[in-house]
Amino acid sequence: MTTVLGPTGVLRRALRNAGLLLTGKISAGLIQLGSFALAARGLGLNDFGIFSMLLAQVQLLTGLAAFQSNHAIVRYGVEHLRTGNRRAFQALIKAGTLLDLGAAIFAMVATFLLVPLISDYLGWGRDITRSAQLISVLALTNAIATPKGMLRLFGRFDLLTQHTVVTPAARLVGVAICYAAGASLAGYIVFWLIAGLLGAAVALWLGWREARRRDLLHGLDGSLRGLTDENPGIWRFTIISNLNSSLKLIPDQLSTFLVGIMLTPAAAGLFKIARELGTAFAKPVELLNQSVYPDVARLVGARQWRRLSRTVLHAGLLAAGSSALAAILVAAGGRTLIGFVFGEEFISAQLILLLIAIATTVTVLVFAVEPVLYALGKPSRSLVTTLAASFVFTAGLLYCLPRYGLSGAGMAYLISGLVTVGFSIFWYWKLVVVPYVREPGEAKAGG
Repeated sequence: MTTVLGPTGVLRRALRNAGLLLTGKISAGLIQLGSFALAARGLGLNDFGIFSMLLAQVQLLTGLAAFQSNHAIVRYGVEHLRTGNRRAFQALIKAGTLLDLGAAIFAMVATFLLVPLISDYLGWGRDITRSAQLISVLALTNAIATPKGMLRLFGRFDLLTQHTVVTPAARLVGVAICYAAGASLAGYIVFWLIAGLLGAAVALWLGWREARRRDLLHGLDGSLRGLTDENPGIWRFTIISNLNSSLKLIPDQLSTFLVGIMLTPAAAGLFKIARELGTAFAKPVELLNQSVYPDVARLVGARQWRRLSRTVLHAGLLAAGSSALAAILVAAGGRTLIGFVFGEEFISAQLILLLIAIATTVTVLVFAVEPVLYALGKPSRSLVTTLAASFVFTAGLLYCLPRYGLSGAGMAYLISGLVTVGFSIFWYWKLVVVPYVREPGEAKAGG
C-alpha cells in the first residue's frame, strides 16, 4: 500500500533523495567545471566563445524538439505501479521511448541542415561549419527521458546519482587529452560527443534493467497500438510539458547564442562562464524538484491540500535561503574564483555572474509550484508561466544587450525571474488555495 507522508515527511524524503542526487551533481558540477576550465585555457577566449555557441545551438534545437516524457512516466506510472497494471505501464514506456527517439532524430537532422545557414550569416569558415554539423549528433544523447523517468518512479535515486557523473567524467578525460595535445576546436567537439553518447547508453541500460528486475517487461512486444487506452491524455500532457521545458531553454541556450551574435564570440564565452557558475546554484533545487515530484503527486492524489501547501512553502524557503547564501559568496569572491579557475581574461564575467545568481535566488522561491501543477494535470498553467517569462526575457535581452552590453543579459534574467514568481503564486492560489485549502470540508479532509 502506498503511504502518503505529511509535509515534513515528504520534504525529508525529498531532501534525502535530493541529497543522493546532489552528491553526484556536486561531483559532476566540479568535473564539468574542470572541463570548461581546461577548454577555456586550451582554446582561448574567442575559440571558447565559438565552442559555447556551437553547444548552445545544438542544445537549444534538441531541447525544443525533445519531449519531457519523464514527467509523464512519473505521473501515469505512479497509478500503474499502485494497481499492478503491467500492460498499462508497458504502453507508457513505449510511448515515452517513441517520443524520445523521434524528437532526438528530428533535432539532429534540423541542426545539421541549419548549420550552413547560420555559418553563412556569421561568416564561419569551412572547419567551424563541419564541426558544427558534427556536434549535431549530440542531439541523440537527449533520448533518455524515459529511462531516467523510470528510475525516479522506482525511487532509484542512487542510480541516478551514479549516472550523473558518467558524462562529465568522460568529458574531462577527453578535454584533458585535447588540452595536453594542443588540439583544435574539432578535437574538443569529438571528445565532447563521445562522452555524451556514453552517458546516454548508461542511462538506457540502468532504466530498463530496473524495469526488468521488477518483472515489468514480461510480455513486452513491439506493438504500438493502444498506447493511450490506459494512459488517457498522455499525448496532450507530453506536448504541453515539452513546450514548457523547451521555452525554459531560452534563458539557458538562446541567450548564449544571441550574446555571440549581438556582441562578439568572446562575449558569448564570458557569458557561458557566468551562466555555468550562476545557474549552478539552482542545480540542487532542480534535484529537489525531481525528488519531490512523486510525493507531491501522492499528496494531490490523497487530497491532502494543507500538507501540500506547507510542503511547497517549506521547500521554497529552504531553496531560496540556500541560493541567497550562494549569491552573497559570489558577490564577495566571484572575481577571484573566475580568475583562478578560467584565467585572467575571463574576470570581466563577474558582474553578469552576480546578476544571474540573484535572479536564480528569486526564481527558486517558487520551484515547488511546478510539480504541483503537473500532479494536478495542469501542465498548461506551467506553460503559460514559462511562456510569459521567456517572452519577457527575450524582449529584455534584445533591448538591454545593445544598451548595456553583457550586463544587460543579467538584467533580463532578473526581470524574467520576477515574472516567474508572480505567475507561480497566482496559479497556486487559484488552483489549490481557493478551491481546496480555504474550503472547510476540503481542509479537514486534507489533514
